[in-house]
Amino acid sequence: MPEAIAKTRVSSVTLKIDKSYRERLKSLAVQKNRSAHYLMKEAIDRYLKAEEAQQAVLTSVDEAIAHYEVTGLHLSHAEVKAWAQELKTNPQATLPECHA
Repeated sequence: MPEAIAKTRVSSVTLKIDKSYRERLKSLAVQKNRSAHYLMKEAIDRYLKAEEAQQAVLTSVDEAIAHYEVTGLHLSHAEVKAWAQELKTNPQATLPECHA
């Protein structure tokens, strides 16, 4: 017997927006041949992905700082810049080793 397809649970949310936003949303929906509902879901999805990516970068930075504080290992700006320049001609260029 085939496995049942899991359905995503959804729920309604009420969002109060200015009338001007509502009119702009309706206008764009007509232009794009999409529903206003679709455009709002798409906007929320894009926002969440961007914010999650930004948070991942900030977390990575915090972890890198903590690692540096413990080990003292680092690369200088000049070393990273030289590596970045080398990447232009050699995409396989290896990042220099960190040092104290």
